[in-house]
Amino acid sequence: MPYLSYAKEFQGVADVFLRDPARYRPLLLFIEAVMTGESEIGKAEREVLAGYVSRLNGCGFCVGAHRATLDAMGSPSETIAAIDTTPQLALVDDRMKALLTLAESLTRDPANFSADDIAKARAAGWSEQAVEDAVNVIALFGYVNRLVEGMGIEGNPAYFTYVGKALATQGYSPLLAAAES
Repeated sequence: MPYLSYAKEFQGVADVFLRDPARYRPLLLFIEAVMTGESEIGKAEREVLAGYVSRLNGCGFCVGAHRATLDAMGSPSETIAAIDTTPQLALVDDRMKALLTLAESLTRDPANFSADDIAKARAAGWSEQAVEDAVNVIALFGYVNRLVEGMGIEGNPAYFTYVGKALATQGYSPLLAAAES
């Protein structure tokens, strides 16, 4: 249930962004760049990272949205399930496990995150730029999760399906376009 009076009709985080486009436009630009821009990390892999971070942060809305996006992208069920397990048990390749481990470390204990965490991801075959890209996804969803939870946005399965299809086919740019109009 939304916590702010003006958010009573909000179904998702997009409603927050569109309520004050001037305020959220820079964030939308960043979301688009981080989640759909050029990267060694595939778009589906970034969605898994975002969903995993969201689960670690207890953000049910974002978990539901990222699961639905991965489903709409045609991701295998094992890939989607990586959101809900530990990196070591996830049924994904070792490179992705390394990014999930990075996400877990930076999300659960950022004060003790270190060069060793980066080295492990690099040892799995990721470039420095890819590691930076992963850190951006992790940090971005730390913020977005808190925005969603702070507003009291819950979502529902029908909304997740709708958003998932939109994100899978159009990325995050329609939100940016709406915020600019």
